[in-house]
Amino acid sequence: MKQTGSVILLALLSVTVAAQKDPEAVRVLTEFSKKATSAPSVKIDFDITAYDAQEDEETEMSGTAVIKGDSYRLTLPDNLIWNDGKAVWNYTPEVKEVAVTAPDPSDESFIARPSLLFSMHEKGYKVRLLEQNASEWIIDLYPEDINISLVRIRVAVGKSLYDLRSAEYRTKDGMTVTLTAKKYDLSFRPPAGYFTFNAADYKGVEVIDMR
Repeated sequence: MKQTGSVILLALLSVTVAAQKDPEAVRVLTEFSKKATSAPSVKIDFDITAYDAQEDEETEMSGTAVIKGDSYRLTLPDNLIWNDGKAVWNYTPEVKEVAVTAPDPSDESFIARPSLLFSMHEKGYKVRLLEQNASEWIIDLYPEDINISLVRIRVAVGKSLYDLRSAEYRTKDGMTVTLTAKKYDLSFRPPAGYFTFNAADYKGVEVIDMR
């Protein structure tokens, strides 16, 4: 009986280890990352749906993200965000204010660090190919650190271009945030200064430096 139990335990451990390093999922995400990081930039037109299970409330918004390394520019319905890797400018047209902050390296949300979409599988996550169909792979990523609020990220990657189709973030407090890519462009070349707020383009705007 002891020997049989040992064999079963070893088999279960083998399955667990294999699930952490799903070869096909890693291959897909590696190619997805390679194409994105070798492009001049990644430009995504997206819809975001955020569902709060505790409050049973859902909110939606659309926007555009242009990502190049750790620099990005986000255009959202109520504000524009620039990040050049050294500073973050958050412009709210309604009140004509720009808040300047330092990037938070611990914030791993899409809004804070969009580039993590292309590298999160490399470290700190278990990766599993959930399913695939004729047009896309669906891959789950689970954080190895069980103490963080994130429960799971589910990514859909297109088979023809290795493009992002969607990314779903689920947290322990009942939040599910789903980003759906309407357009995914790897050809856009950002001009100089594209990821930096230029005060000359926004005259009369108050700049509040909170760094």
